[in-house]
Amino acid sequence: MRTKEIFPVLMAVAIVAVMTAAAELFGNKEIIFPEIAAIAAGGLIAPKLVWNTDKKRILFFITICAALGVGIVRYVPLSLWAQMTAAFFVSQVIFIYSGTTFAPMISAIVLPVMLQTETVIYLISAVLLTSLILLSRFLLEKQGILEETGYKKEKLPQIKEYKSAALRMVIGTAVIFAAVNLDVKFVVAPPLLVAFTEFSKPSCGARKKAVKAVALIGGSALVGAVFRYVFCMWLGIFPLYLAAAATMLTVILLMKKIGMFLPPAGAVSILAMLIPESAVLWFPVQITVGAAVAMGAALLFFREDTGRGKAEEER
Repeated sequence: MRTKEIFPVLMAVAIVAVMTAAAELFGNKEIIFPEIAAIAAGGLIAPKLVWNTDKKRILFFITICAALGVGIVRYVPLSLWAQMTAAFFVSQVIFIYSGTTFAPMISAIVLPVMLQTETVIYLISAVLLTSLILLSRFLLEKQGILEETGYKKEKLPQIKEYKSAALRMVIGTAVIFAAVNLDVKFVVAPPLLVAFTEFSKPSCGARKKAVKAVALIGGSALVGAVFRYVFCMWLGIFPLYLAAAATMLTVILLMKKIGMFLPPAGAVSILAMLIPESAVLWFPVQITVGAAVAMGAALLFFREDTGRGKAEEER
């Protein structure tokens, strides 16, 4: 690893460690925002910003979606699968009209629903942590360590994009219903819904390396589960923030080693710090199955390019 690559890695690991330490200190796991690892992977660790967006839009859409997710839990009296489906529907509408390709906004709205989070702490944490990542990127750009990337607004959705979004909603509804009712809800963990949305673009590079992409996501979930189990459950002598920091560092090194920077992989690794202890051992299995389903559905049903992401390719 070159010297200038060390600073983004240290910043990403430090932010994850501070986040998890704060959750332990205040005894509130709602402070843990797993998608921060995805934003770090795509915004600090990758050679260039992986989404066609800019800093203010990242913060805006994370804020709006996090607030909507908490609002659904508070004010929409439906079953869990129906709430998750509603959150996924809303996220798809926001996504296609956002003028960006910033898919992590999807996780920001679905995660509080899946975890039934209804306090403002989640929203505050999401905003503050995202701001920390963006500030880190700004500083690294000014030092010439990271490349400043331009933003070109995506075109308004056309018929193809509406059809694509509708198909994602149909498939998402079916899989969410099955996963929740079979009590394997991490098969539709929010980062996997992000991955499904990204995989559904025929231009997505991960589709050409489908097995590697699924393995990276599943492997990252395994890394998180192993560190949490060994450090915090089996040995029981290490704080959660050390497990989270070790997880983030390992996943970053794994991404660099194989040359694939998949933000959802970062998110699932830190999600392992947030789930109940009883779910830790089976978590990597459910995530791997979910990633395989997401990739399989994307390859099977999404073959026609909608044009979304063209601006991203032209940057």
